Amino acid sequence: MIISFVHMRIARPVTNLELSYQMYSKGLDLNKIADFNDHEGFSGIMLGREGLHWHMELTTCHYHPVKPLHTEEDLLVLYYPDSTEWEGVRARMVESGFIFVRSFNPYWDVSGRTFEDRDGYRIVIQNRSWPMPKND
Repeated sequence: MIISFVHMRIARPVTNLELSYQMYSKGLDLNKIADFNDHEGFSGIMLGREGLHWHMELTTCHYHPVKPLHTEEDLLVLYYPDSTEWEGVRARMVESGFIFVRSFNPYWDVSGRTFEDRDGYRIVIQNRSWPMPKND
């Protein structure tokens, strides 16, 4: 069986597009890779970086604002196995305006830190590697 490469987009409605863009770009060292303005009432910015197999899309609706809805367990989890890189990301998250919070699930506090953005979305920065699946 041949499995084609899949690229993942994580889309989040936000209350202030520019402020959220600044937070995520600085905190996670992401670049603006695309944007759109008033496309059928929506504007958005896509953030990514070369070599990633995912990107984020932050959106706002001009005519019917969407209130961000989430729970304490709706998480974006990013794995940084190198402790120096992890420390740098952790520091940038705070500098860019993310707030450190205790995880609802204590597992995430063992090797990581959980941050919340201005809309209440949570991002976990894990200081460990993710095991790659074996090809059978």
